[in-house]
Amino acid sequence: MAAFQHQIGLLIALILVGVSGAEAQRHPSGVVAPPTAERSALGAAFVGGNARGLRALLHADLVVQPPYPDSALRGSAAAAYLTGLAAHTRVTESRLEPQAFIPEGPFLLEQGTWVLRAGERVLGSPYHLRWRRTPGGWKVVLWRWATFR
Repeated sequence: MAAFQHQIGLLIALILVGVSGAEAQRHPSGVVAPPTAERSALGAAFVGGNARGLRALLHADLVVQPPYPDSALRGSAAAAYLTGLAAHTRVTESRLEPQAFIPEGPFLLEQGTWVLRAGERVLGSPYHLRWRRTPGGWKVVLWRWATFR
């Protein structure tokens, strides 16, 4: 019985080595590096009505899903919606605080809290970003958030 359990253990170990090896081939480092600089620039684009650089972070197939009463938008209408928000906001701080990254094929799903400050008031909202790696760097293809509280 002990010999059988040992063989099963070896078989499981070989399977696990094979799985981790396959993953390492897809991602040489074994981990997908999150778009840290892009996320910082994305959040900062909403500070003080300065939307510069925001459009460059948005994929052509972008889908934006803002909270009610606004409606979801796609493509250039979605990009115009976000750049309009960024250009007309008067917040003094905007940052995206990620809590999770989930690889999804050519995409990376990021979940976290979007934090805004206006004067002494600090508000937060859960967000989801789906990033796509492109030859020009990481681009946002989905941005969903809830009402700020």
